[in-house]
Amino acid sequence: MKIAVLGASGCVGQNFIKRLLDSSENEIIAAYSKREKTEVLQHDRLTWRQVNLLDTSSAENFLHGAETLVYLIHSLAAKNFVELDIKLSNAAGLAAQQVGVGKILYLGGIIPEGQKLSPHLESRMKTGQALASYGIPVGEVRASVLLAICSLSYLMVYYLAKRLPLMITPRWVSSLCAPIALEDAVSVLEKLISRPINGHEIFEIGSDVVRYRDLLALCGKSIRGFKNIIIPVPLLTIRASSRWIGLLTGVPSNIGMALAEGLRNDTIPSHNRFREITGRDPVPLESLLYRLAEEMRRKGK
Repeated sequence: MKIAVLGASGCVGQNFIKRLLDSSENEIIAAYSKREKTEVLQHDRLTWRQVNLLDTSSAENFLHGAETLVYLIHSLAAKNFVELDIKLSNAAGLAAQQVGVGKILYLGGIIPEGQKLSPHLESRMKTGQALASYGIPVGEVRASVLLAICSLSYLMVYYLAKRLPLMITPRWVSSLCAPIALEDAVSVLEKLISRPINGHEIFEIGSDVVRYRDLLALCGKSIRGFKNIIIPVPLLTIRASSRWIGLLTGVPSNIGMALAEGLRNDTIPSHNRFREITGRDPVPLESLLYRLAEEMRRKGK
């Protein structure tokens, strides 16, 4: 099978491609743009193709011969990322329809019912809707916080927990989340390649359900052996938080703000399908945090 991967050079994309190369004989077509490097991964079953999704012929040439499209693009660094994400996903869906792609897999975010969505989660939801509007079966994997040493979400949590044993935070730290190892999310995407998809099918996944303040505190415990002290205050705004997130973590303030706004929403699975898809349980949160903290120590971070 030929599998096309859009968003291949990112954290999720590279881990997904490595998994496929290790576990299958599938051929992979990986996308890159003029701004991206492609020398990170090389393999005789991996072909890198430059693509501009907003150019119809470029998008169709990239997808030519692919049976499955794995869509991992998120334009979070762009100022107008919601509009850009919708535009790019529509372009991908149309090109996939034109060349006869049989299935689309997409990694998005958990969408809470009855809550006003942050721009970050709105873009995740609308991207899935756009991809599904072209008559191609779409398997949408919805995850909460992805944890890996290449994940901006994890790096934000890690450096905040490491550098602030005592934190004064906005109220959003009381929201619920279900963090999951990036490797577990990638495992679900891999399993869905060979699974029939019915229409626009949603696969919510997650590990242990915690509040964001518990995630920060447990991350601190994995780093120094004791939990952070966290004091939520009502007057600290998301915008103000994004500034010190940028200063303390190195995550650009616009991305920090988009991620922090998303933390206002509860992102927990209403029906966790992880075991159904993989046949096992996800990595427990505390053991995952200890392992990641050790990896960060080995890298001197």
